[in-house]
Amino acid sequence: MAKNKTLFWTDMALLALLAATILSITTEIFTHSFIHVIFGLLLSGSALLHIILHWSWIKNAFERINRLPDQARTNALLNLALFCGYIVCGGMGLIARALLIVLPLPVLLGWFHALLAILVITLQVVHIARHWKWITATSRRMLMQRKGIITPLRWPG
Repeated sequence: MAKNKTLFWTDMALLALLAATILSITTEIFTHSFIHVIFGLLLSGSALLHIILHWSWIKNAFERINRLPDQARTNALLNLALFCGYIVCGGMGLIARALLIVLPLPVLLGWFHALLAILVITLQVVHIARHWKWITATSRRMLMQRKGIITPLRWPG
């Protein structure tokens, strides 16, 4: 249960940081503050922690990727796509920000970063949807003070 608790709170922190990173875009655009960059870096660090916590699953999955059941293989490939998307999107964002200091407006890099961010957010929504049963079950266990307080959470649809 201790590992599940750590995974759960790490995932909740990741979700909060993702939301803060997305919501801080407007502030970044209009004030040229580094808040979006800071949230992005915190998100990257938390994602690295998430990968470390899941390392045994990642290693095991990719060692036998061809023998995995379809759902586990799809999860592994989705996770790989998310990892690559976060790396490229975050790297492109940092490069665009660094060039903004030197060059007038690296608009192309900014647009590429934005398009990648939309792709990553879409993949993240799919990832959350695929793990919804674990999220709701673990949420109930972690947040319930006594039996019957929280009603079952269900994915809309």
